[in-house]
Amino acid sequence: MMVGHAAVAVGAAKTTPRVNVGWLIFAALLADVLLGIFVLAGVEHVHVPADFASRHYLTFTFPYSHGLLSLAVWGGLFGFMISRMQPTADRRKVFVVVTALVLSHFFLDGLVHVVGLPLAGESSPKFGLALWSHLPLELTLESLMAALAAAMFFRTARVSARSRWGISIFLAVLTAITWTQLWMVQPPAQSQLIANWVVGLPILSAIAYTLDRNRVRGGASS
Repeated sequence: MMVGHAAVAVGAAKTTPRVNVGWLIFAALLADVLLGIFVLAGVEHVHVPADFASRHYLTFTFPYSHGLLSLAVWGGLFGFMISRMQPTADRRKVFVVVTALVLSHFFLDGLVHVVGLPLAGESSPKFGLALWSHLPLELTLESLMAALAAAMFFRTARVSARSRWGISIFLAVLTAITWTQLWMVQPPAQSQLIANWVVGLPILSAIAYTLDRNRVRGGASS
C-alpha cells in the first residue's frame, strides 16, 4: 500500500506545518525501508506464492520491520529524531504525529496483506485482512485516499502553488504506478525489491521534500 502510506503522511501535514512532508512520507514508509535492509541482511524474507500470476501479492517473514511492537519502537526513535529538529514548543506534537505515522504502516498493511503481520515476534498472533485478494478494490481504496490527501493538502495554510500542485501530481503519479500491479504476472526479483525499498523509497521521500520546501520555509524549520 505505497500510495496509501504516502496519502496518510500528506494528510498529516496540516497537523505539523513546520515539518516537511518528505519527512512525514519517509516516516510512513520507514517499515518498508527497514524491510529492505533486513532482507538484505538475511534476517527477514520475501516469499512468492504459487498463485502470484493471478493474485499479484507477495508474503513475508518480517517481525523486525513490520511487527506492531517493533514499529512502536522504530516509531518512537524516529519521532524523537524528527522532533529534535523542531522548535521546543512543537516537539511533543511532532513526536506524536511522526510516531503515529510509523505505526500506521502496520494497520494499513494489515488491511491489504494476508494474515502475516505479527503483533510482537514471529511466533506471536498475526494480523491481515487480505484486501490484496481483491486487488481492484484495494487499488481503488488507495486512489481515494490519495485524492482525499491531495484535497486536504490544498487546504493547508501557507501552501505555495509549487507545493500544492507538486504534491498532488506526486500522489497522482504514485497512484498510476500502483495500478500497474494488475498486469504483473512475473514476481519481481528479490534484488529489485531491495533496491525499491532501500533506495527507491528514500528517493520518493526526497522528491516530496523538495516539492514542499517553500511551504516549510514559510513556517520555519525542517
